[in-house]
Amino acid sequence: MDWSKIKTIFIIAFLLLDIYLIYEYTQLKESQKADDNTEESAANILAQLGIDYDKKNIPMNKQKDQYLSAKSKTFSVEELEELEKGILKDQVITIRDSINLQSVLEKPIEVEDDFSSGDLAEFLSNQVYNGTEYHFWEKKGNTITYYQQYGQKTLYRNLKGALIFNLNEENKIVSYNQTYLENIKEMDEKENIISPLEVILSLFKNSYIDSDAFVSKMELGYYTQLDTSAQLLTPTWKITVDDKNYYVNALAGEIIQPETEELKVE
Repeated sequence: MDWSKIKTIFIIAFLLLDIYLIYEYTQLKESQKADDNTEESAANILAQLGIDYDKKNIPMNKQKDQYLSAKSKTFSVEELEELEKGILKDQVITIRDSINLQSVLEKPIEVEDDFSSGDLAEFLSNQVYNGTEYHFWEKKGNTITYYQQYGQKTLYRNLKGALIFNLNEENKIVSYNQTYLENIKEMDEKENIISPLEVILSLFKNSYIDSDAFVSKMELGYYTQLDTSAQLLTPTWKITVDDKNYYVNALAGEIIQPETEELKVE
């Protein structure tokens, strides 16, 4: 065995490995530098346009995310019977289209005029199916709306992951309507998402916001991109400007036009 040749081969192999690692490191640094330059450029342009934003309510750290898939939960008669004996006791339950749970409360819940999301925390925890997975969205008219979350991120305006309480004229919750998404799975590898400042700039370029606009909040959640037998959920930025919300696909940059739908107990 020629040890000198083997030694030479090992030396060459290690040299090639070192060269590869140096190349990868250089590429990574260049990529980070490009990202930093893009972010700095967006910040400068927004400043020139007079578009301001609340830095405390906008996550400026670099993030990655991925698409999700999910399916609507179907409630069986047997399961419903068990739920009515437990967490859904003191409620008259009806299942519509196998996925829509409708509840009429035997004991209505009084709601204060200055309602806050914490007011229903105990009820959600103790008397709603997987109630702690829902996040408060809005109180509007005679309804209080919550949407399901995954990984502490809201499934925006998702009527198949919604919890909607109905109030009577005495400002008491008398019923609610619930849908639930299950088998939520993460798809593919996580990807870099579009930065918040680039998203704000895109809204301006596409004439959704004006110069001198103020962005009060941005948060990352998921929006339904495809809804068939299963749902495809895409990472989505929710941007609040002057009390109006905009939605932008955080991976592709597409500005989403929400459909206005309502879900009520019949």
